[in-house]
Amino acid sequence: MMKQGNRSLDRITMKQVLFVIAYTIGLIWIILHMNQVLECIRIVLDLLKPFIYGVVMAFLFHLPLQYFLKKLPDSTGKWKQPLAVILSLILIIGVITFVISIVVPQVVDSIVTLANAFPGYIDSFQDWINAMIEHQRVPMDILESIEQYAGEIEKALMTVVKNGLPQIVSMASGFASGVANFFMAIVIAVYLTVSKDRLKRQLKTILYAFLPKSGYDYVLKIGTLANETFTNFVSGQVMEAIIIGVLCFIGCTIFRFPYAPIVSVIIGCTNFIPIFGAIFGVGISALLVAFVNPIQGVFFVVFGTVLQQIESNLIYPKVVGNTVGLSGLWVLFAISIGGGLFGFKGMILGLPVFSIIYVLIKEETYRRVNLKREKQEKEKKEA
Repeated sequence: MMKQGNRSLDRITMKQVLFVIAYTIGLIWIILHMNQVLECIRIVLDLLKPFIYGVVMAFLFHLPLQYFLKKLPDSTGKWKQPLAVILSLILIIGVITFVISIVVPQVVDSIVTLANAFPGYIDSFQDWINAMIEHQRVPMDILESIEQYAGEIEKALMTVVKNGLPQIVSMASGFASGVANFFMAIVIAVYLTVSKDRLKRQLKTILYAFLPKSGYDYVLKIGTLANETFTNFVSGQVMEAIIIGVLCFIGCTIFRFPYAPIVSVIIGCTNFIPIFGAIFGVGISALLVAFVNPIQGVFFVVFGTVLQQIESNLIYPKVVGNTVGLSGLWVLFAISIGGGLFGFKGMILGLPVFSIIYVLIKEETYRRVNLKREKQEKEKKEA
């Protein structure tokens, strides 16, 4: 019996040693080939892009679904969930249609107005240059330099145009691919919303079959935490973007800034990116306003800065609150790392993902600290 026990113990020890060796080799290989690993992750994420967008949209569908499940009477029986799903889809599609019907015509008019006015801006700039030359306000050495390098500048512009054409084609192809991914994501989101309970049961069954009880419970805990974090984050960011966009439109209308609809859309959309989105949105919008009136462009920077301060200090804490549970420093860290590794998607999803990791590490740290304290107290009692 003793020999059999020693043999089984040796087998367990050997398995642990082999696992540690394999884990160490794998970790070293990943560190040495980090660029290839990150590139593989990017390729996988690009392939899974419709599914990722579909999951995000499913979180949006989940909010009205829960509302209708609470409000519909129990007398509807087995039709309660299908009715809630149908009402949720009707509500979301209706809201999207309503917003598009209002925003898109205004945005198109703003773009057309900007395109029609752009040649006038160029003519005004040329007239200003000619006036400066006539009044001899431009030094002669600068004029000679401009004339000397005019040919080279023209060649450089032609090179930029030639090289830019493939980029334009690539952008058009990316836009078409994005539209296709968007509609595919809607289909995936609808399927996930309708089949949510069945998919959860299947996933739990698979986890229960292949994981030990402790691993099964821990994975379910992570899944619950991820679901709550992403639901709160997505719903809060959408609501905040809508509020800040509406406030921007009202402010632009009051102060008579041009292109109010398209500027409000830019501010609202870029606000999905915490911290950095506000800077991008205000900068792009101020540039559009400056095309019409440079002084108004400067005033818009002031207006946008005040608006973002209101959003950061009043709207964000009330609407999003502490759903991610991170301080400002960790929020900046999560966005920087996510954006550096995975671009735009990483900047948006980096915050909730890092929040989940942060909570898990925090709980494990407290658990280990409590175990050490209990052990120390036990040793003191025994002494």
